[in-house]
Amino acid sequence: MSTTFIPVQQTLQQAVQCLQQGNLAGAEQALAPQMTRGLDSDPAILHMMGAVRLHQGRFAEAEQLLARARAREPRSPVFAYGHGGALMQTGQSDAAIEAYRAAVKLKPDFAAAWRDMAALQERLGRLEDAANTCRRWLQAMPGTPDAVLGLSGLLVQTENPADAESLLRRTLPGVTNAKYAAALHNNLATALRGQNRNEEALAEFDRAAALNPSIPYLDAQRADALQQLKRHDEALALYEKMLAANPGDPYLHQFYNDLLYRLGRRDQYLKSYDRAPASRDLLMGKAFYLSHEEKGEEAHALYRQVLAANPDDADALAGDARALSTTERLKDASTAFDRALPRNAGKADLFADAARVALRLNDPEKAVALCEQGLAVNRHDQNCLSILGLGWRMMEDERDEQLSGYDRFVRAFDLEPPEGFSRIEDFNAELNEYLNKVHQGTGEYIDQSLRQGSQTAGQLFGAGHPLVEKIRARISEAVGRYIEELALDEAHPYLSRRARDFRFHGSWSARLRDCGFHVNHIHPAGWISSAYYVHVPEAVKDAEGRQGWIKFGEPVFDVALKEPVRRAVQPAAGRLVLFPSFMWHGTVPFRGPQRTTIAFDVVPKP
Repeated sequence: MSTTFIPVQQTLQQAVQCLQQGNLAGAEQALAPQMTRGLDSDPAILHMMGAVRLHQGRFAEAEQLLARARAREPRSPVFAYGHGGALMQTGQSDAAIEAYRAAVKLKPDFAAAWRDMAALQERLGRLEDAANTCRRWLQAMPGTPDAVLGLSGLLVQTENPADAESLLRRTLPGVTNAKYAAALHNNLATALRGQNRNEEALAEFDRAAALNPSIPYLDAQRADALQQLKRHDEALALYEKMLAANPGDPYLHQFYNDLLYRLGRRDQYLKSYDRAPASRDLLMGKAFYLSHEEKGEEAHALYRQVLAANPDDADALAGDARALSTTERLKDASTAFDRALPRNAGKADLFADAARVALRLNDPEKAVALCEQGLAVNRHDQNCLSILGLGWRMMEDERDEQLSGYDRFVRAFDLEPPEGFSRIEDFNAELNEYLNKVHQGTGEYIDQSLRQGSQTAGQLFGAGHPLVEKIRARISEAVGRYIEELALDEAHPYLSRRARDFRFHGSWSARLRDCGFHVNHIHPAGWISSAYYVHVPEAVKDAEGRQGWIKFGEPVFDVALKEPVRRAVQPAAGRLVLFPSFMWHGTVPFRGPQRTTIAFDVVPKP
């Protein structure tokens, strides 16, 4: 051993130096003699070669090498951590989390392992798990800046902004580093926005900017707070200032044009793209808006410009196929999806979009096959499930009823008045007055289902308003009963997700004006979706015309279905309707002053 120890150490030092310089070929060359000399059983050599393979993007080989290193040195936290990174890159997320967990068990102050574990859990949508990881991180390493920032952000995402505020205010007095203090003030502003305290949030953004003017998109966050305060012209002016400084930033164009669209400023809408230097990202951004307005030919022309520069651009191929699907060129759209799917094989929703076109071409068998491919990528993809059911219905296959369960899974609950109120009507009248204040006074977002109405931004639940929290408690009781009464069926895409506990994933209020309605849609990020009726117009009593009623089963596009609407539910103030997120639903237009709802998605807790 003494004759090989020094050369191995020298080799490792040389490989590390090459990696730090970005010289991957040099690192591999340094390690190759040791691998061929029979030292490929040395865990340090295996680990270093695995690191090289990771940097080369050869993830499967990296995972095998790092697994061997870890097996030979199971007490090494560094080897466990490295293996976790390779497992993550190969899509083995649960195994990666276990590897990170092993690393911090071996070395409780291993900050990078804590950080990467929380980040992976967050990317997977396991927000409570990520928050708990940050809490354990803080127990192991009290006061760690990344842990505080990570936990506070996750608390806001999980509709606990008041807890985030408390954590941040406890932390700030002891912080002397200006950049860290700026990040804390920035997160505090976000927590205040989550409680609809936007004036206070603006003051915190000012404090953050004074400490660190280079915080990314701080002014964009400030503009969003101004919108909540209905100071729309100030928000527009701030976006214009940012665009003047960074005309090529696609996100700024998106934020700016979103607001212009909602304000109905058609004379300014999308003009920022034409004033900016042409780039791939800006062409893609403008094409996105044109597609959502069903100006498919114009969007197609922009995507073709991107593809002329790079025919293999995966996002442009997908966007082009989607743009064509909004036109009558359905065969061209189908061909475009055939080109896009191999380069986007991990995107289940693209399989669903291709399946939509197949249905419109009266080919339900192909649509079903495409959805099955998408569900192989993501078993719970709501887009694929929504199209799969339609395909079966077109084929007159009873599996649609087994999947969708229009009578079993769509349920209405007439809620009891919250504590302190004897009648639900009195409670809803007060709640409606509060919601008047939080609707921004603009039109709908371009990618939402509303027509002739508005939707609140941010999370409604957890924002700290007593009336909202009172109805949230009643809603939680009803959701709990709904879940408890679902059967458990591991083979069923909906029932297999039944869990003892749940969380709200998004909560908002929607308001429709006279002649308003929701186009048929699904909720791709949910499991259970909802409508709670705060205020309904008199027209909903029209049982024949079903004005304002919520309808289920009818898609947003025309296909040959014998019975498009499979069920409809009459709204009533105080009524909560729950249904699967993948189920097509929309509303019938109504005549009357307004209709106000609270809506949310529910997902199971792991």
